[in-house]
Amino acid sequence: DEVGGIATFVGRVRKHDGHCEIIDLNLEHYPGMTEKQLTILESEAQKQWPIDESLIIHRYGRLRPGDQIVLVATAATHRQAALEACAFLIEQLKTRATFWKEENTSEGRRWVEPFS
Repeated sequence: DEVGGIATFVGRVRKHDGHCEIIDLNLEHYPGMTEKQLTILESEAQKQWPIDESLIIHRYGRLRPGDQIVLVATAATHRQAALEACAFLIEQLKTRATFWKEENTSEGRRWVEPFS
């Protein structure tokens, strides 16, 4: 009953990447290494904002357009902390989470470069 705000984000596999159709996406990771990195990201968010809880669920394997790929949730006494921590985690996942993405597109297969 102390939590005043819960922020959530659900990311989905897109159908287009801007210039071609995505048929499917294959995400690879190293178990243990990936989970450790997600724990580090959550710890950083908890140090920067007064959040009570956080959760990251990131799928791997073969996914198709429309499939849910990631869930990020944060809970805090005040909504602003929950929103800011959630946004932080989403952005950090793009560049620091150890996932490798291979797209199968209408133009062939290719590895997706991480955001920087």
